[in-house]
Amino acid sequence: MQPQPTKARLGKRKFVEPYDFRQPKLFSKEIMRTLRTLHDVLARNLSRVFSSTLRQKVDVSLQKLDQISSSEFIHKLESPNVIYMLSVKELGGELIAVIPPALCIHTIERQSGGRGDEMSDRRTLTTIEEKIISRVMKNINSEIVIAWEPYLDISINEYTYESKPENVHVASVDPTIVANFEIDLGKHKSFIQISYPYSLLKKAMNDTAMKRGNQAKTEKLSDEQMQLYKHTLSNAGVLIRPLLGTTKLSVDEISGLEEGDVITLNQRTDKPLEVRVNGVKKMTAYPGLIQGRRAVKIFELIEEINEQELI
Repeated sequence: MQPQPTKARLGKRKFVEPYDFRQPKLFSKEIMRTLRTLHDVLARNLSRVFSSTLRQKVDVSLQKLDQISSSEFIHKLESPNVIYMLSVKELGGELIAVIPPALCIHTIERQSGGRGDEMSDRRTLTTIEEKIISRVMKNINSEIVIAWEPYLDISINEYTYESKPENVHVASVDPTIVANFEIDLGKHKSFIQISYPYSLLKKAMNDTAMKRGNQAKTEKLSDEQMQLYKHTLSNAGVLIRPLLGTTKLSVDEISGLEEGDVITLNQRTDKPLEVRVNGVKKMTAYPGLIQGRRAVKIFELIEEINEQELI
C-alpha cells in the first residue's frame, strides 16, 4: 500500500507543460513580447484604415500570436479565400495576409454605397472586386511597414493575390508566427491573419532592436544638433487662448434665444481666467488692457504632474 501524499509533498509538485518536439518554440519570450507590442500598434492603425474604408467605426484588436508550422497554417485556411503574399526584400521572403471573402465583399458593398447589413457567403472574388480590395491591401501594407519601422526598416515591394490555399507554396517544416486580429464592425465580427515564416524573421530576431524593443533605435544627438532642435522648438508658434467662461444650455433654451438676450457664464469676475495653450490648461490670468489692446496678466502657472511620481 502506497503512502498518501502529504500537503508538504503536494506543495513541492511542479506543473508539467506538454512540449511538442516536432514543433519547437523557436521564438523567445522577449521576441514574442516585442511582437505583441508591435502588433498592438498595428491593430490601432488598422482600426483607422477600416474605419475610413467602411465609413463607420471599426475596432481592430490583436487576439493572439500563434506559433505553428506553415503547412498547418495553410491547411487550416478554407477555400476559396483572399490570400496575399507580401514580398519583403530586406528579409528575403514573403509574409502572408489572409482576409475572409465575406469581409472583402462587405467592404466592397459599403464602398459602392450599399448598407452592407449582412455578411455575404464565402465565394471567390471577381476580377473587379479583387482590384478594389487590392487598393485596401495597399493601405494595410503601408501600416505593416509603419508598425515595423521602430524595430526594422522594411518595405513591401510587391504583393500577389491567391484565392486557393492549395496554390500557396510554403516549406512544410518551416515554423511561422501568425498574428490573429479581430475586426469588430458593430453588428458583425470578422478577422484577418498575418503570417511571418521563421526564415523571414531570422534577421529580425538577430537584430538588437527586436531584442531590446524600440529603445535601441534611440540615437544620442550631438551638441550642435541639440542646439538646432532647441532653436526650432523655441521659435515654434503655439495658440494661446484665455477662456472668458463657459455655460451649459439645453437645445430648447438655445432655440428660444433672441437678439438682446444675455447668457450667464459660470466665470466669477473676481477670479482669474483659465488660459489654454494649444487647448491644454497651462495658466490662469486676469483680463485687462495694455496700450489700448486687450490683454491678460499671468496670475499662476499650472505645474504638470509627473505620472512617475504618482506611482
